[in-house]
Amino acid sequence: MKTQNTQRESEAFRHEIERLKTGQVPEDLFRSFRLQHGIYGQRQPGVQMVRIKIPGGGLNAAQLECIADLAESLTNSIAHVTTRQDIQLHWLKLETIPVLMERLAAVGLTTREACGNTVRNITACPMAGVCPEEPFDVTPFALAMSHYLLRNPICQNLPRKFKPAFSGCPEDCAVTSIHDIGFTARLRGTNGTSAQGFAVYVGGGLGSSPHSAKLLEEFVPVEELARVTEAVIRVFHRDGNRKDRGRARIKFVVAKLGIDEFRRRVGEEMKTVANDPLWMELVCHFEQSCVENPPQMTPISPNGVTVDGMKFTEWQRTNVRPQKQSGYVAVHLVLPIGDITSPQLRDLARVVKKYTGDHIRATIEQNFLLRWVPQASLPALYSDLQKGGLSEPGAEKLTDVTSCPGGDTCNLGVTSSKGLARAIRKGFSDGTIPWGQDLEHLKIKISGCPNSCGQHHIADIGFFGGAGRTEGHSVPYANLLLGGNPKEGNATFGQLMLKIPTKRGPQVVKKILELYRAERKNEELFSDFVQRIGKDQIKQELAEFTLVSSYDSSPDDYHDWGQKEQFVLHQGVGECAGVEMQATSKFSEAENFLLQSENLYRFDQYTDTIARSIQGIVSAANVLLRDEGLDPKTEQECLQGYVEKFAQNPLIPEKYKELGHFIKIFEIADGTQEEAKTCLASAMEFLLLCKKLAEAKQTQPKA
Repeated sequence: MKTQNTQRESEAFRHEIERLKTGQVPEDLFRSFRLQHGIYGQRQPGVQMVRIKIPGGGLNAAQLECIADLAESLTNSIAHVTTRQDIQLHWLKLETIPVLMERLAAVGLTTREACGNTVRNITACPMAGVCPEEPFDVTPFALAMSHYLLRNPICQNLPRKFKPAFSGCPEDCAVTSIHDIGFTARLRGTNGTSAQGFAVYVGGGLGSSPHSAKLLEEFVPVEELARVTEAVIRVFHRDGNRKDRGRARIKFVVAKLGIDEFRRRVGEEMKTVANDPLWMELVCHFEQSCVENPPQMTPISPNGVTVDGMKFTEWQRTNVRPQKQSGYVAVHLVLPIGDITSPQLRDLARVVKKYTGDHIRATIEQNFLLRWVPQASLPALYSDLQKGGLSEPGAEKLTDVTSCPGGDTCNLGVTSSKGLARAIRKGFSDGTIPWGQDLEHLKIKISGCPNSCGQHHIADIGFFGGAGRTEGHSVPYANLLLGGNPKEGNATFGQLMLKIPTKRGPQVVKKILELYRAERKNEELFSDFVQRIGKDQIKQELAEFTLVSSYDSSPDDYHDWGQKEQFVLHQGVGECAGVEMQATSKFSEAENFLLQSENLYRFDQYTDTIARSIQGIVSAANVLLRDEGLDPKTEQECLQGYVEKFAQNPLIPEKYKELGHFIKIFEIADGTQEEAKTCLASAMEFLLLCKKLAEAKQTQPKA
């Protein structure tokens, strides 16, 4: 795989915008192209959300400053850290995107493949490299895999999104059990030797049908990791359901085949996947470049600010973790609901340079983690964080509520998850909801819809948005789940208890915490507590909160959090699963794919040229198969069906009668100019052939 010129990539994007405006490219095809570049449509017309990939969550001060500038000049001056260690900017005009892409590229960041049917951001434990419990630092491997798969031809047209994660210790901070593919660090050796490798899990995922990942291999040596990953992706690419997007994730492939058969198919695929030397080159590069230079141990004193002893002590207790390197600590920063302003980002950039040696990471709990802080400098750091409003205690504990953007901006969001999260946080701050050290280990996570971007399934207390009707009026609801518990290789998901009007959310949290505090046995985990007392008792305890008052007596029940207008169910079209294009004629979809492929080739985007050409081939073949009454669900079914139906037709040249010819095209590995040119030419030739076959069938006399 060769890295393409990011300048040409932004030029190609700018060109596609112009073609969209002039009607040369249909909206559906542009949407697919836009998503592949990390640009997601908001529910508000005319504005976009941009998702910036942060591999492993790692950032530096220059990148923070760049994001601050972009948020201030192009958006509402707020950046949102996601549960996948991405950073999202909202409210952007489409015309500003190419400039944003160029400015991000200048500091080593990209939006490429942050959305759509691609390999998404590769997450990793934010403590990797400094964790006292880890066998080795997984950071170089997460970054190497990110670069290996980015713009890789095998990743450009997957059946659905594909999410990897790397964990370094038994705590499994990256939650590999809920990922499409998860890697957990392992050491193996004999006679005093020690080899690095990973346990590999596949088929995890949340959404409306959560699955815990299955163990694919107990130990894969680091040298083989990219090869195994590519084999898994190829099985997913071939066997993933492309007809039903709701069942297109790899978790459904694993569930359908069973882990033993899936493992066998991966093994067969590995026979055809060669070891790419680029993988170990990348690993070696990042093993050297990821070495973090800590700041001097000389303590920094607070300037002009007296640190409040009690507040500082509480902050230190909840937000500071020891590193395995003596004298240094890691410091969690609470970002309320994942949001941080442009001024705060700039303040944080100064803090990062001053205290950490330029080391900061995003976490999957929507926060930031400062690394390599000299323990003696903590009072000064706390003082500086106070000035920027970044010194809130309780990081990644009960009061630190997780929330996706929800109905505020997302097309799929049903309710305002952020609004409910703010209300619960307010309940903690004003004392109306109980909390304390005996409860702080619990997690609350909220999503605006069933898709679980807020990861509500793995929370102790989880909510996801829904809707209902009472007295002819729409009511915003929150569905309550209790007892989620992510574990390596064995995630348990929260039980769906009942649904409540969202305005009852804080009261429900209060009641649940009071119940747990009153009936908990010794140090009983919340998930065990939920199992012990049972769903029936919990539903009985919470029954009073399910009732909706009449509209006349309590109109507030019919308004979502933070909304002035009465709630109306918004049923937008989500884009996170990719898009289905609406063809205006038989072959218009295939024609549009190849037209875009031609334009991408002009801008040296060879990997994208190949991906769009392949999509054109599949689309054209599907037209013929639909005319025969067939409805293939995978690319493999499509190509096999085409060969079976048409291989004997005298109109077809020999090379288009063999399945192997198509497989050879589909397995192009490098994305070179010559490969792109050949693939595009083959796709155009095949499209003309399919049209010829369709015309011949139309002119045949009817029986």
